[in-house]
Amino acid sequence: MSFSLIFKPRAEAEIAEAFAWYDQPTIRQGEAFFAELERVERFIRLNPVLYPEVDPAIHRANLRRFPYSLFYVVDGEVISVLSCFHQHRDPGTRPGDGDA
Repeated sequence: MSFSLIFKPRAEAEIAEAFAWYDQPTIRQGEAFFAELERVERFIRLNPVLYPEVDPAIHRANLRRFPYSLFYVVDGEVISVLSCFHQHRDPGTRPGDGDA
């Protein structure tokens, strides 16, 4: 089965913010962050249920080297990434199933 993957606006904004942080001249890890994000995205597309459910129907895929997790839902052949959540943030602020 072929899955398509979309990033909700919240996830896109969080990814842009993380990239901007890691792409600073003193850090210079923006490209490495994107490469890791793409690696995890490939695994999710190949097998969306590979990563554990942390809430009903919401999966979490942790990135390596970077303290971020992708939270996503699977609806048929569509995977929706709800958030690229920094792991040191308050867990109570992470997305729920109804979040966009």
